[in-house]
Amino acid sequence: METTVKEMLHEIIENPVFDEKIIDSYFAYNYLQIVDHTHLNLKQFKSHIQKLKSLIARVEVEVLNCASNDKSVFTKHLVRSILKDGSKHTHKVFAEFVIKNGKILKCEELTFLIEGSEAGKDLGSVL
Repeated sequence: METTVKEMLHEIIENPVFDEKIIDSYFAYNYLQIVDHTHLNLKQFKSHIQKLKSLIARVEVEVLNCASNDKSVFTKHLVRSILKDGSKHTHKVFAEFVIKNGKILKCEELTFLIEGSEAGKDLGSVL
């Protein structure tokens, strides 16, 4: 399960191209994401990813810690982004990914801006 989450972060978040088929391969149709108290269903999550692709020129995810049990994967990771306007942002993310039948069913995360302007604060949930 940890491999699934790490691969997803690479294939969806770091990938400069929006690919709905890749998203569907990792996420359940009834997916729910809660980011800093903002709730996104699968359709909204896809819109979020598409918006990120329009804003970000380059992004890198570094998983600092990862732990799992029989249904969840917990990560602490850094997301370093360079926006198309040239600004740089780094977020520290704490996330729990609930996995069922090989798909990510839910993600609950807290995202902290640790470098960059206030304009980048909501990159974790921007639509």
